[in-house]
Amino acid sequence: MAAKLPDSDQNQKPAEPSWLLPAKIAVVVMGLMIFVGLGVIAYTIATRLAGSDETEAAKAPAASAPAAVSGIQAVSTPFGTVRIDIPQGSRLGAAQFDSGRMILQMNMPNRKIRLLVFDLATGKQLGTFELAPPSN
Repeated sequence: MAAKLPDSDQNQKPAEPSWLLPAKIAVVVMGLMIFVGLGVIAYTIATRLAGSDETEAAKAPAASAPAAVSGIQAVSTPFGTVRIDIPQGSRLGAAQFDSGRMILQMNMPNRKIRLLVFDLATGKQLGTFELAPPSN
């Protein structure tokens, strides 16, 4: 027969602190929120990829709409070739189109930026904006 000895401090399970149960619940809830969020992201990506044919079909009638409705103005008269002189060491930047005009950005070698404004109907240069850093 084996003698039953009293439990020592080494054999007893330590008591959990009172803050541990709410922390465990918070970890489980946050894990579920992450899992559900990833599911929503995957669903959104899948529906957008699968629905790309529908959006292209929906956009097609807008392309055949009149120019005034869609915001795009057709060039009424051809103007041929327009020559733009670019100074030595300059680089062309972005071009933006709005209301029948084109704004062309030219980065000059002296850290200045030149914006050239053109009328798309005639091809003529309407004006130039010179942007330069402040001189100290």
